[in-house]
Amino acid sequence: IHFMLLQIQFLYPEFLYGLAALAIPIILHLFSLKRYKKVYFSNFNFLEALQQQKKNRSRLQHLLLLLLRLFALSCIVIAFATPYTNPEHHKTIHTGKNQVIIYADNSFSMSNTGSQGTLFEEAKKHLLDIVNTYPNGAQFRLLTNEPITNILFSKDEMYHALSQLKITSHTKPLSQVFKESLELKKENPASLFIISDFQKQNCDFPNIPADSTLETVLLVLKPENLNNVYISAVNFEQASHRKNQNEKIQISIVNASNQEYHNLPVSLTINGKKKSINQISIPANSEKELEISYLNTDDTFYKGIVEITDFPVLFDNKLFFSYSVNDKAEVLYLWQNQENTYFEKLFSDSITFNFSSQSIKQLTKQNLSPYNLVVLDNITSSTNGLESILEEYVIGGGNLFVLPGTPLAENQNRLLKKIQAPTWGSKDTNTVITHIETQSALFRDVFEQEDKNAVLPHIQNFYPLNSTTGTEKLLSDKRKNTLLAAKTFGKGNIYVSAFNFSPENSNMVFHPLFVPLMSNMAIQINSALNTFYFLNTDQAVTINDKNYQENQDIQIRKDDLSFEFIPEIRKDFSGDLLLMNSGNINEVGTYDVVQADKIIDVLAWNYERTESQMEFSNEEELKKQLPKARVEDIKTTRLDHNSELLKEIVHQDNNKYLTVWFLILAILALLFEQFVWRRKFN
Repeated sequence: IHFMLLQIQFLYPEFLYGLAALAIPIILHLFSLKRYKKVYFSNFNFLEALQQQKKNRSRLQHLLLLLLRLFALSCIVIAFATPYTNPEHHKTIHTGKNQVIIYADNSFSMSNTGSQGTLFEEAKKHLLDIVNTYPNGAQFRLLTNEPITNILFSKDEMYHALSQLKITSHTKPLSQVFKESLELKKENPASLFIISDFQKQNCDFPNIPADSTLETVLLVLKPENLNNVYISAVNFEQASHRKNQNEKIQISIVNASNQEYHNLPVSLTINGKKKSINQISIPANSEKELEISYLNTDDTFYKGIVEITDFPVLFDNKLFFSYSVNDKAEVLYLWQNQENTYFEKLFSDSITFNFSSQSIKQLTKQNLSPYNLVVLDNITSSTNGLESILEEYVIGGGNLFVLPGTPLAENQNRLLKKIQAPTWGSKDTNTVITHIETQSALFRDVFEQEDKNAVLPHIQNFYPLNSTTGTEKLLSDKRKNTLLAAKTFGKGNIYVSAFNFSPENSNMVFHPLFVPLMSNMAIQINSALNTFYFLNTDQAVTINDKNYQENQDIQIRKDDLSFEFIPEIRKDFSGDLLLMNSGNINEVGTYDVVQADKIIDVLAWNYERTESQMEFSNEEELKKQLPKARVEDIKTTRLDHNSELLKEIVHQDNNKYLTVWFLILAILALLFEQFVWRRKFN
């Protein structure tokens, strides 16, 4: 008993100041004013003995009454201070009261169906029961999938916070929940309740820190539905988008369930108009692509939505995307002494291209970024300034086609070396193109079938190319000389020809190969622009800078005007415009990038698909990975005032509360005091 008394701690030690009230019964007993009544008695000897006997008994009774009243009052005061002791197996290093930390998983997977509605609503009900069972003075902290907040809640405040909790697109790995709990409790002991469906992709057990002062209870919710179908991505067959171009969109749909889906409806909406409604059948636990074709009819921005119908997990049924359509591809032809007019004839005769021809002498610090293709033809000399302009253009995503000058000067290889392109070798004569790399990106869709008897262009003078790492050979002769090569540099493409296209040197400009060769160069784009983005990721968001004006304010606003903010824009080393504060966007949909009341780009955001997989950790796995935690199946565990779990964990909270015992002692003391009082006057 003595050892137990030494281990007693108090949840509300400030109530112990009430022990000062013990002075009241002491004062009353010391200064008790009693009126005496005269009684005439004949035998004084007998009276003296009787008075001495009663006096001694009265003093003993008064002292006993005083002690009983002091004891009863002390027990009442101590009961208000909520005394408790620590069991030996839960010794703590701190004399303060324990905190209760609750992690409520409010991720999208909790919108799945449970036995009594959605898992999330079940979770809130159970947590409210737990909080309601704690004494009024308990202190709580709440963790969700939102960023951590260092707020200490009372019981009523915690009850209100849980009631207002909503589903969010954010997720947290289990290790992050433990780390944040340790950060909140600091050196104090704490009880941690985690209620979740424990999706496997969030259960990173090896990263969970250990702490003996954190008593953990895992409350496992099991979804009734384990089937889900979702749209994972959309892709386009072509990287560039043109007016009157037939688009082919490829929709990737994943069946994350053990059952096959038949005739699942898939709809495509472009700029608010329904373009197509299709059906798709997907085998169990597989991914399938659906291709839909439509025509780009306008020179504008396109905002699209792909949608399926699947219940009860709804957040991944839609995918928003966007892209811009340009009426014509811009082509710039640069020459030095003599212009090859066949380039202008090719591009000017097509409604797909906008052709510009310019002498290299007129090019100073011109911005080349608006051009899809820059042709550098027969340039026998170059400057450091020109080389820097062309290097920046290719790094930023442009296409550069370089043809050798005649004669080949020594400094012409300097530019190619600078941009890590294939260089020209020693002059050779008379050859014929014998091989076309039909599987290359430049020729992939040009030939329906390869004709081995086709007559290919003849070349008089050429400079065989010396390939570098990453070079793609496009054209070659029977001696394996590389006559045309491609190389990716930065975000752009470099095409180098071993021969000049002048009619005096080659019949390339008269050959049918000339048209697809140059056209595909002009529309081939390695762009950093994405068709869509996911919320809550670290993915770099690139804004189209084609119509961007320096030193003018930009706004980003949702297309329905429900949200708007000022972006933080920064240029990276390659000149791309990066959106730095994309975290301000927390709703899916399409957003307009506006400058000077003109839309310069459209961005599309979607929810992450990490919550779409229906795979969960069961109780056995949790017990194996976290042996020190208490794992409870929420279906078999009652969470009310009479549940064994709450009796053991909530009522005790790692401590043995003695309030009831002190109240019982106070009542017994008062009853005994009444008994002594009555005996005194009988």
